[in-house]
Amino acid sequence: MKIVPISVFLLALLLGGTACSDSIVSECDIPQDTAVPARFADIEQRVFAVSCALSGCHAGSNPQAGLDLSPGNAHDALVGVTSVNYPNQRRVEAGNSAQSVLTGVLRRQLQPVMPPAGPLESAVIDSIAAWIDRGALRN
Repeated sequence: MKIVPISVFLLALLLGGTACSDSIVSECDIPQDTAVPARFADIEQRVFAVSCALSGCHAGSNPQAGLDLSPGNAHDALVGVTSVNYPNQRRVEAGNSAQSVLTGVLRRQLQPVMPPAGPLESAVIDSIAAWIDRGALRN
């Protein structure tokens, strides 16, 4: 049996125990192979631009539900904007992913589910929720 010096144990506990202790979903909670940092610029580029802002969907001159998720337009079309399908809710309620229509449709709890071709990986949705919970900043 190998004895680990107490200083090594305490250091590991200190470093490991505080790295992600903010008790919200964050990049620390997302497996690195599927991670999308919880920053708007990354979400816009790595999720919206490739999964949503497609011709006939959420881009172009007549985007579905009036929601243009193309780069440069997505933030203003999401944050604080009343949902067309759920007029008592906002598409993104800054600081509250649980009340945001975006997370509801991505988690397939609200209709219509998005994206319609199949769900995003849960780690990606968790990252979007973390961005919303942190204030949905244009970062």
